[in-house]
Amino acid sequence: MIKRAIFVMFGLLALCVLAFFVWPESRYQPYQVSDDYQAQVDAFNVPEMPSDWQWSAFAGDDGIRMRWGQTGNADAAKATVVIVPGYTATLDMYGEHVRDLAARGYHVLGFDLRGQGGSERPRVGQPEKLLIDDFSRYSNELSDFIQSRNLPEDRSVIVMGMSFGGHVATRMAGDHPDTVDGLLLLAPALTPKAGDMTFDEAARLLTWGRRLGKDTRYLPGGSNWTPYNEENLLQAGIEHCSSNPKRLPLRDAIFTRKPEQRVGDVTFNWGGEFYESSLYVRKSGYPEAINLPVTMIHAEIDNFVDTEENKMICDTRMPDCQSLPIVGTGHCLPQESDAVLEEIFDALDGVLVRVENSAG
Repeated sequence: MIKRAIFVMFGLLALCVLAFFVWPESRYQPYQVSDDYQAQVDAFNVPEMPSDWQWSAFAGDDGIRMRWGQTGNADAAKATVVIVPGYTATLDMYGEHVRDLAARGYHVLGFDLRGQGGSERPRVGQPEKLLIDDFSRYSNELSDFIQSRNLPEDRSVIVMGMSFGGHVATRMAGDHPDTVDGLLLLAPALTPKAGDMTFDEAARLLTWGRRLGKDTRYLPGGSNWTPYNEENLLQAGIEHCSSNPKRLPLRDAIFTRKPEQRVGDVTFNWGGEFYESSLYVRKSGYPEAINLPVTMIHAEIDNFVDTEENKMICDTRMPDCQSLPIVGTGHCLPQESDAVLEEIFDALDGVLVRVENSAG
């Protein structure tokens, strides 16, 4: 009896695995939120960009158009800061951040990486799936975009990259060392976490999924965007990525109001390229060659990236990197409290001082 039960259990498991890999890709259907959730979103405040903000587009070499924007204070600014949002994030989440940075005297540029935010999607029929031919495309495009702005040579340029955006900023600094003058990295996704799996176990899963021709599929359990908590938009807590109900819901509120900006879970393609790039940016000699002033901020509880690995890279491998842990924070640092944002922006000022001192 026990043997039969075990046989049935493994048979069902095999059928589930087979169904996952054989079943055809589902036709795209955007998630429809409940009326109650829509009412919560309608009542939620999403700060607008400042009145002098201007949107534009930058085209990659394959014709994909990426949205970017800038403040109108370029002539009077003390430096330029380039905001690069994290995975699935959009510049629309950073209206108050842009306003506060401009008030500190920065000319602010923002860049939505391809496939997310207001940038063009690689697959029209599956707009929420991130797909990339090689992760170097992200860093190459960020470098090309910044250089295309023809910013004054005597004005420092610092990239502020969040999570996935921090990974892209790090790779850009390593592959294109003359593009910017400094980096502010907020919980950069240099070594991703994969739940209960080790990095190597997750890498093997991604490799097998791709070998079986499932590049465009979500990882098991993944889907198009759904609200984090449809019962309560304002749910927050350090274990949920940010302890601040004022800012943590920004992405879900924007995705509800602007379905065209939604991004779903990780695909085999994107995850596989991400893990390969993680090995690339951590290989011997790579962090050691990034000679820019860098400040790397670490969350107290981070369920998405390996904080200890980040600290080790910053403290022992990058020539001019300062670690800044902030207590009481989750991975979503830009969605934390006013006090945390103040600390982040003070750190940006600190990077600028180090840049100017090194130049002098």
